[in-house]
Amino acid sequence: DKLLEIFPHLKITVAKKADSIYPIVSAASICAKVSRDEALNVWTFPERLQVSEEGYGSGYPNDPVTKTFLSKNIDLVFGFPQLVRFSWSTADRLLQENAAKVEW
Repeated sequence: DKLLEIFPHLKITVAKKADSIYPIVSAASICAKVSRDEALNVWTFPERLQVSEEGYGSGYPNDPVTKTFLSKNIDLVFGFPQLVRFSWSTADRLLQENAAKVEW
């Protein structure tokens, strides 16, 4: 609904597994992955971190190297480096288990 409000002149289709149904979505998915991978290859952390020889992994939450990176680089007050998506279930779980509790 929100997209239709912004782009009322376009026909918008929402579908599960759209990348396997619509070639244009498959192409966009590949472009996004290639762009993301390149951004990660050249990323420099402004924070002081403990990055092992393995690096920080693929960035996917289930990657063991990424999990290790997150575990070693959690700040108990501020959370994670700015590269990390706090909404990832892996990151959220680590914050819930280890970070300081805050009530707003």
